[in-house]
Amino acid sequence: MNSAAISGNVAAAIPPSHLAYRNRFAVAGITVEVQGDTPESVDLGPQLLPFATESSAHDIEVQVEWKSTIEPACGRELFDSGCLWSVHRSGGGFVFDFSTERLGIRPYKRLAVDEDFLRATVILNRECLTDEDATRALEYPLDELLITHFLSLGRGVELHACGMVRSDRESFLFVGHSGAGKSTTTRLWKRHASVEVLSDDRIIVRRAVADPTKAAGPETPAHTFLMHGTPWHGEAAFASPERAQVRRIFLLEHGTGNRIERLSKSAAVGELLARSFTPFYQSRFVDPVLAFLEELVESLPCYRFQFVPDQSAVERILAFRD
Repeated sequence: MNSAAISGNVAAAIPPSHLAYRNRFAVAGITVEVQGDTPESVDLGPQLLPFATESSAHDIEVQVEWKSTIEPACGRELFDSGCLWSVHRSGGGFVFDFSTERLGIRPYKRLAVDEDFLRATVILNRECLTDEDATRALEYPLDELLITHFLSLGRGVELHACGMVRSDRESFLFVGHSGAGKSTTTRLWKRHASVEVLSDDRIIVRRAVADPTKAAGPETPAHTFLMHGTPWHGEAAFASPERAQVRRIFLLEHGTGNRIERLSKSAAVGELLARSFTPFYQSRFVDPVLAFLEELVESLPCYRFQFVPDQSAVERILAFRD
């Protein structure tokens, strides 16, 4: 990576692409174009392949390149996940370093991106990786970090959630912390043959008008929200590129019975924020997500759903009316 990119001026550092190979995938209407000098460097892998798209337009551009080594980032550290990745502020952009003790002290991969998360470079470290490892350029969690940060600039939100759609297009969105019962809920609903699962663990919610690849149509109200499946599934391993309109939101909790309680708007915002994939390390990401969630709960009712893990939970939701 050249010195301009290392200093953080990522967008200025990336010249018009001369790279021969390109591939594209789309998650929640966000199209990412990946560019590289080998087929392996633009490989989507089994997780992203179902989300591949032929769309010529793209929202985010990612170039993949190799370097003989990658020195640890020297910019101001903003956050360390404590497992695999950390992020640094570097001039006008961000640098995400990916490292593991198994591959040594230097990062094996780096994502350098401009401050709007529109243009990025993925750098692979030849000290740690072989040519065959080029297929790891987009490997999780890099792909998710790119999308969640893009969303957090007022473009939507990713939630810890499972989402289902019936054949009549009635949809159900269940939001919950790890262990709240998302995978269990997914399996219970899947027993209904007419249900399509968008995801058993992570759902993206966006305004309908903000989805450039799948127009909502002239009959869609202005404040319609859509839930989208994502590639990042949970234990039940459901991941679909499809979408559906959100009409109400349920917060999952284990209980001794099946009880539904409507939440106030202020409580709903707090509960949803706590179950979101928001980059909490900077207010420039948190504030737009809060504004989005406030708009969401103004438009849609939000309920706490305490449930028991059997088919009666499904029947309770199907019988529920606002």
